[in-house]
Amino acid sequence: MKTAIEKETEKLAGLKLRYLGRASNLLWLGFGDLIDVVRRGETEELAEFALHVQCAWRITKASTIYVGSHDFYVPSSKWEGDMEDFYWDIQGNNRFDERVQWLMRSIKSDLVVENIEADTFGSLTVYLSNDYTLEIFPNSSVTGDYSESWRLFRSGDDSPHFVVSGHRIEKFD
Repeated sequence: MKTAIEKETEKLAGLKLRYLGRASNLLWLGFGDLIDVVRRGETEELAEFALHVQCAWRITKASTIYVGSHDFYVPSSKWEGDMEDFYWDIQGNNRFDERVQWLMRSIKSDLVVENIEADTFGSLTVYLSNDYTLEIFPNSSVTGDYSESWRLFRSGDDSPHFVVSGHRIEKFD
């Protein structure tokens, strides 16, 4: 598994991290040149490669975690209500939304993928310039159809998605 993941993800080496965000609790990142992609009849400018993460992850620098997957479920620093009134899935409500916005503003230069390492459990460590690191680590023993940890694919392309899930690798069209 380690070798297959490293071989597939090596195409990200040298590419810029263009953006990151979320759809519900799925982390999405875009790497590479920006290209025009037609989806649902609309033209969008997307990064050449997309990485979607549905397991535990964090972005670090030195000894600091700047943002992590649990931040989806924590109120932003501006939250003044009671916890029972907190809805994490509303854009802008949670700590993830706040930290990512701050992180992207504070990075003065583009982050570039310098190196990638994987392990036999499907974990992926993406070393970025300026000493930032993206760590993705599957943290579930669940296997089967609903066990996807992360996927890498080319935006606007019909090539198969490279999917790491439930202790295995699959390619989906």
